[in-house]
Amino acid sequence: MNNALPYCPFSAKTRVMIVVIIALTGLVSPLSANMYYPSITRVRVDLHTTHSGITWTVTSYVIAMAVFPLLWSNLADYIGRKPVYAFSMLIFICGSIGCALSQNLPALVASRIVQSAGASAVQGAGAGTISDIYPREQRGTALGLYYLGPLLGPCLGPLIGGYIGEGAGWRWVFWVLTIWGGIMFLLAIFVLPETHRRIVAEKHAIQQVNIPPLLGLKDNNPLEDMTTIRYPVIALAMLHFAMLFGAYFTNATAQPVAYEGIYGLSQGMSGLCFLPSGVGCVVGSTIGGRVTDLLLQRHHSVGKLKTNDKERGSTIMVPAETRLGAMWAGSALFLCGVVICGWLLQYKLSLAGVLVSQFFIGSGMAFTFQSLGSYLIDVFPTKSARITGVQNFWRSAWAAVIVQLSPNMLENIGWGWTYTTMFFLTFTSLLLMQLVVYRGEAMRQRYGPSIDTR
Repeated sequence: MNNALPYCPFSAKTRVMIVVIIALTGLVSPLSANMYYPSITRVRVDLHTTHSGITWTVTSYVIAMAVFPLLWSNLADYIGRKPVYAFSMLIFICGSIGCALSQNLPALVASRIVQSAGASAVQGAGAGTISDIYPREQRGTALGLYYLGPLLGPCLGPLIGGYIGEGAGWRWVFWVLTIWGGIMFLLAIFVLPETHRRIVAEKHAIQQVNIPPLLGLKDNNPLEDMTTIRYPVIALAMLHFAMLFGAYFTNATAQPVAYEGIYGLSQGMSGLCFLPSGVGCVVGSTIGGRVTDLLLQRHHSVGKLKTNDKERGSTIMVPAETRLGAMWAGSALFLCGVVICGWLLQYKLSLAGVLVSQFFIGSGMAFTFQSLGSYLIDVFPTKSARITGVQNFWRSAWAAVIVQLSPNMLENIGWGWTYTTMFFLTFTSLLLMQLVVYRGEAMRQRYGPSIDTR
């Protein structure tokens, strides 16, 4: 008879439903960031501001997206996931309404900060939810489905926002986001169950494995979470995350300029050109998540194991670095897409070639996200929401910097060298990540962190 304790009490169908809901909620943040881009010129004219002034409506959103997940992630570990999802969607709704009603630039910037504060909660809490309901050997596939939301936003946002802005005006972009936020709020209140392992165990009086400890307010310090960067393996993983996301986000914000300025496409047609990247995200996220799980299962089958894993009773643990075995493939695909796209745009060559390169960028980014995201959660299994909030901070902070710099870079050194600069930054971080792939376990044993499997 198998006396192993269950990892979580939810059925397979319920767990899939939970992942779908948080993926849709995760779509809120990148959608609200990117639906706005095709209309930014119209907004600048209507609010009587300059190009540098209107850029602050983008930068302020990204900065808020870096900071607030740290607070939400800690709160999700303290009070649970469900109230965080519900309350954050209320804040997002208020911010979206403020954006729709803004009559001047300061009002729009302030409303964008509020909007980002609400939308960003799922960045950390979503990964925590995945860790709540899936054991590590199934987590990669679940993360693949969850990341579809955050990664599809930069692709679907300009497509949807372009046609809405062209047909109904830019204010209706924010009214549509208000409606979407309302739907997510209702799902969080009436459909989504609480998943935090300690809260679920106490509520249902059941015994599970790997229950995180009860944390007090003094334990929920975002600044303390930021100190995880002192661990070499974490610092290198965060660096690669940041370089990837910075290049990806810069590419997403620059594409409307290229499609309309170089190829003469309309606002709506420009939005359609984001579909290849979106399809790539779906392919890369699905395959990447499955591959990371298969790597773990393969190590189980050949006996390359470590002892003393409490996750499934007497089951033994595969080193966390196993997740990173195929990361180079996704990163290589991403890098190829970046450099090809940059030089095609530089010489105003084939639009079809640009769209193919966007597929490479989307699929490579999503694939790599699975490996890195799963790795960080495996290293911090009882603090999954918080470590995801930290990586979101670093990647968003770098994205805010590079997005602010990119217009001047494009003007001064051109498309080719701007994209080549992003290529070399990301390639360098990929080379450094090989230290983690091949020496990560030894580095953790010497410098930390030790994996907490309570």
